[in-house]
Amino acid sequence: MKMNNVTLISCLLMLCAFFSHAQKKKQQDTSDYIVQPGRIEFDIELMESNPFHIIAGGETGLLLAEEDDYINRGQNWKLHKLDTALNLIWTRLLVIPAGAYYTGYDFYDGKYYMLFSDPKMDYGGYLLYEIDQKTSNINSYPVRTVFPLSLTEFEVVGNFVLLSGHTNYRPVMMVYDFIEKKPKVLPGIYDRSGDIQKLIVNDDMQVFTVLISERLNNKKYTLIAKTFTASGDLIQEVQLDPGDKQNIVDGVSTNFYGGYQYISGTYSKKPSTYSRGLYLSKFVNGRQQFIKYHEYAQLDNFFGYMSTKREKRIKERIKRKAAKGKSAKFNYKLLVHDIIPRGDEFLLIAEAYYPRYSSYYGGSPNYGQFYQTYTPGFIGYNFTHAVVVAFDRNGNIKWDASFGIDNVLSYSLEEFVSVSVYDDEVVLMYLDENAIQSKVVRGDKISEGKTFMPVQLAFEGDEVKTRDPDTEGLKPWYDQTMYAFGEQRIKNDQAVNGKIFRTIFYINKVQYHMQENPK
Repeated sequence: MKMNNVTLISCLLMLCAFFSHAQKKKQQDTSDYIVQPGRIEFDIELMESNPFHIIAGGETGLLLAEEDDYINRGQNWKLHKLDTALNLIWTRLLVIPAGAYYTGYDFYDGKYYMLFSDPKMDYGGYLLYEIDQKTSNINSYPVRTVFPLSLTEFEVVGNFVLLSGHTNYRPVMMVYDFIEKKPKVLPGIYDRSGDIQKLIVNDDMQVFTVLISERLNNKKYTLIAKTFTASGDLIQEVQLDPGDKQNIVDGVSTNFYGGYQYISGTYSKKPSTYSRGLYLSKFVNGRQQFIKYHEYAQLDNFFGYMSTKREKRIKERIKRKAAKGKSAKFNYKLLVHDIIPRGDEFLLIAEAYYPRYSSYYGGSPNYGQFYQTYTPGFIGYNFTHAVVVAFDRNGNIKWDASFGIDNVLSYSLEEFVSVSVYDDEVVLMYLDENAIQSKVVRGDKISEGKTFMPVQLAFEGDEVKTRDPDTEGLKPWYDQTMYAFGEQRIKNDQAVNGKIFRTIFYINKVQYHMQENPK
């Protein structure tokens, strides 16, 4: 086969990138502190889609919902209850009506909840299934929204279902009592100029806070936090005052407790989805006590994920700007996690990303002419690094740290990095290419540099031949325990269960032993 010069150069560049990537992986340190004390596998036929859904139930274990065969009256789902050692406790069959589709899940007070659309309801409705983790008993409840609802978030608190989404392209939030079968639309949300950004639920107190973006008269945006009881009664409403020069991009809130509430997130100088820095604001009994802003250029380690040479150039640029009385401007998209209280500080974890688009030229003949067209297409979100910032109770930054992500591409905008918080250290981990990447920080110091640990397989002689990157991940479970999951095609010449090749969905229990080396 002949190749032109451009094709030859492209192939050489791809080979160089491949060997460079392989060398980089080889040089990574293997962690002595990550352990995987349990694994379970479920056989699947093909690696074309992910028919499994995991619902974490804290120290009660996990519920693995497996989409199974279609039947005349609907679809069979197999529900597998696993304990914290990943032992299979029971399996139940759940039959979903024809035309229903899976929309959400939750775990509350020892019960798993699965929400499906109701195909019989033209105007809007759902089917709620309640699964008791001890007895495996299943109860079903209709959830009537009265109007069509494009659902974005679903939670269960007490006997109430919390549903947020859109109707007529406007934000709406409702509470449904699935015992009394009574819906209640929360006031003051539908007529907002912005959108619902976050739903924060306090299961213990049975209250929840809705964060709503709001457009101000100067065309900039702020946040409104409305706190309700589980039944939908308003407890408190606060509006964040950003000042004249700032625009609030997004935010998360601490749980409402005793009139105290902290809101943190990202901000910009003008209306934009790209942010300039971070903020923390405090409210007491509905009144804002302060809001403090911190530009990314002011953080000590925000650019620590970069190469030493590149980080040095950026910090020199920041110093040159400061010497002239100016500030260096950096704009980022951040996916902000929930605020984590720890002692006298608040930890904010966020992941930097940017959307990626592919482009290609095509064309078609037209009356003897050939016209080229340029077509962009969205291919996913590219995550670059995570940042951890510790605020004190007065909104000042005590320390910050960053954690490089190896340019992971994900089609869905979800939290990719999982976090375990200890008394004086924070462990950051994520799963990529069958390896658990980790980094440990103590304050602004690196306690353990970036390391990796291959996903542990079930049998000696197992070799992963292929994997599905769209189905794998690492998620928090309970305490400092996480679970890794994904689909793999494995080869074993010893023929496990009579098969040299097997395609499986796996779940691995993952822990980080902070105090002692397990080896």
